[in-house]
Amino acid sequence: MFRLYHFSKSHMVYEPIRWSRLAMMAGSVLLLSSVATMIGGYFGFDPLGLQALRANSISKENSVLKAQLSSLNNRLDRFVTVMRELGTSDDQLRTSVNLPKLSNDVRKASVGGVEENRDFGVSRSANRLISDATNTLEMLSRQARLQQQSYADILSKYKRNQDLFRHIPAIDPIRGGILTDGFGMRFHPILHVLLMHEGIDLEAEVGTPVHATGNGVVVYVGRRGGYGDVVEINNGYGYTTLFGHLSKFLVKDGQKVTRGQVIALSGDTGLSTGPHLHYEVRKNGVHLNPVDFFFNGRQYNTTGFYGALAKK
Repeated sequence: MFRLYHFSKSHMVYEPIRWSRLAMMAGSVLLLSSVATMIGGYFGFDPLGLQALRANSISKENSVLKAQLSSLNNRLDRFVTVMRELGTSDDQLRTSVNLPKLSNDVRKASVGGVEENRDFGVSRSANRLISDATNTLEMLSRQARLQQQSYADILSKYKRNQDLFRHIPAIDPIRGGILTDGFGMRFHPILHVLLMHEGIDLEAEVGTPVHATGNGVVVYVGRRGGYGDVVEINNGYGYTTLFGHLSKFLVKDGQKVTRGQVIALSGDTGLSTGPHLHYEVRKNGVHLNPVDFFFNGRQYNTTGFYGALAKK
């Protein structure tokens, strides 16, 4: 039997450590079990059943992980449905701001293909669960990026539309004006020949307020042949408006105006058979029927409407 010694300072010699019988038995058992475990591991058997306990623990852990992966896949499938619903809402939003819908080809291209053969070094069933989750996550990520870009395009177009709507010539230039001559070919009342009437004539007493029909910048104030005294406004987005036969100017070249603002007073200048306002709308230089821009008929001719617009 081996002995352990310790140095005694009182006796100044090495003295043997005295072991109790119980301590010696416990130490022996511990030593033998450690040796047995090492030998068993080396030769492939497990005398204490430790490997079986470890395997059982790993099996339970794998079962829990598989259940969690299965639950994760179910939740991802629900997200796929949500993204599909967002795609439908996206189509509606794009239509509302006059943007084309994203084609099925674009949406499919954004999703991309699915990589089927992925090996994560686990069992076949666990490999399938991990592969499905990974593929679905990648697909959802690509769909989310596409949706994010689409929403950015929608917001940009919406903001541009709001500015466009403020500039479109959308109201009557005078309140309560009676339409006496429409847009199109007509027999000219003074020249007595068939000519294109490129605007409309609205009956109005001399001095009737004339309102800008959309936001813009005044580009011409002055005399212009048979139109008499004229104000022309560049409303932006390709639109221009012209107001003829005026008696007084209330704006000047380069001045910014807003829809509803009084820009002049009507009159009887130029080639005219009587007091009235000649009004034209052009888009990219092409004359259009101004009546088509009186949204919802002519209901804008209500008291206080023009003043409210001019304050905006």
